[in-house]
Amino acid sequence: MSIREVRNSRDMFLATAADLALRPFAFLVSLFRGERKGRAAPDAEVKKILIMRADNIGDVVMATPLARELKRTFRDAKIDMLVMPEAVSLFKKNPNIENVIPYRGYRTIAQVRANGYGLAIEPRGDIRYIFFLFLAGIRRRAGFDRAGGAYMLTDVVPYEPGMSVCERNMEIIRYFDKGTGAEEHTELFETEAGAKEADALLAEIGAGKRIAGIFPCSKFAAKEWEPGKFGILAKKLSDDGFFPVICGENGEAEKCKKAADSSGGRAVDCAGKLSLEGLVSLIKRCECIIGNDSAPARIAEALGVPAVVIYGPMDPDIVKPCLRPGVKFKAVFKRLPCSFCNSMKVLPARCRGRAVPECLEKLEVEEVYSALRELTAGTASK
Repeated sequence: MSIREVRNSRDMFLATAADLALRPFAFLVSLFRGERKGRAAPDAEVKKILIMRADNIGDVVMATPLARELKRTFRDAKIDMLVMPEAVSLFKKNPNIENVIPYRGYRTIAQVRANGYGLAIEPRGDIRYIFFLFLAGIRRRAGFDRAGGAYMLTDVVPYEPGMSVCERNMEIIRYFDKGTGAEEHTELFETEAGAKEADALLAEIGAGKRIAGIFPCSKFAAKEWEPGKFGILAKKLSDDGFFPVICGENGEAEKCKKAADSSGGRAVDCAGKLSLEGLVSLIKRCECIIGNDSAPARIAEALGVPAVVIYGPMDPDIVKPCLRPGVKFKAVFKRLPCSFCNSMKVLPARCRGRAVPECLEKLEVEEVYSALRELTAGTASK
């Protein structure tokens, strides 16, 4: 058993319990199916491949190199994605993806089983999703021995603790094709609907040519720099000739409004006004973006838009971007003795009760602004 990267005691207990409970069942089912382990090479019989990335939008974007490089390795295979319903639109124009299946929990098993996949990829190393693919009866299931359930995989990809998401993607490709010259950069493709939506919004707000996208929110509150500081930064950007646009989802409207108010009217609040397709198109039209370590940052990186990304508890080296050559990126963080705890759900004791973790609280506007000046001057480096 290996539960190597579970980050808090509660999740550690649940993962360990699930790992132990499922082991006898998985052994019997595998025996009945006559499954074989570890044929690490492209398989001519594989005609359909499923990539399962049923988690956050940013993580889904980080999986796009898998689809492209698997297509090069398994040239005759069709590749599908299994993602959360809100992420489906990201793949409408992706030439490497045949179909996108919305993940609706275990109700989706029958649909996946009926599609007759010869290979499934689970790049997260999550026992919940490994079990899903096991129940779906896919003949080959490849993933990492990272957080339990590896005995339900037919192909266990080599893994070292602390590997970045980019490195994991490429390790999967190398597992099947050791001589590959795989490219790790992420990619997204704009849709016509998204372009119309973004252009209509920009015309409505009278946006200028130098648009700076500002994203003060994240799915995890522990990753959020203070909205008021984003507003102060927006004011500085306006003074530099940028047109600051603050974006977020409907549920993030209060934080976006706080950021806009702190800008003294220099930034336009567009919270809740765009679909995911529209957001992709808006980011594509930005000269630069500034945001937390979250989905908009991953989208900007995939589109090649210069980005300043603010990191708190998460180690920037674990979630570092997978960039095309020449794309500008700047990671900003405050290094403390406790950096980087990689905790988002359960913060360390020293940070509990704070509005934001200490590493974000101590990060000042001038530090982020300086990084942005470097980025727009063309001298950014991590």
